[in-house]
Amino acid sequence: MTATNGRSHDHGLVYAEVDLGEVDAAHFSQRTAPEGTGVIVTGTCPRCHGRTESPFPWGMPGTGTKGALSRLLGGLAPGREAGEPDPLSEETHYCECGHAHPGCPPDTSFRGCGAGWRILR
Repeated sequence: MTATNGRSHDHGLVYAEVDLGEVDAAHFSQRTAPEGTGVIVTGTCPRCHGRTESPFPWGMPGTGTKGALSRLLGGLAPGREAGEPDPLSEETHYCECGHAHPGCPPDTSFRGCGAGWRILR
């Protein structure tokens, strides 16, 4: 399978907890979750190049939206306050490609390569 950045998912990449710092927003998007329960950030892991998708439920500390998504929702979503953080650019994201990479600890809460990053707008 080819990721949106033109590279194939590297299923053989060994799991490692790596902070990749800031990455370009070009490979990520956000959309309203089903039934308006939050935001889902989708993109390509910059380390293993697998498709990754992370939910950010409304009311979860450190999540929220503003700008374009607020306009899509016709203003603030129920329970949201003006000026709350944008999960696309103000959260730390982790690879959630769904693949248990070699060496992935069995008790990890994420199935991915172990990478973490922030999205630079």
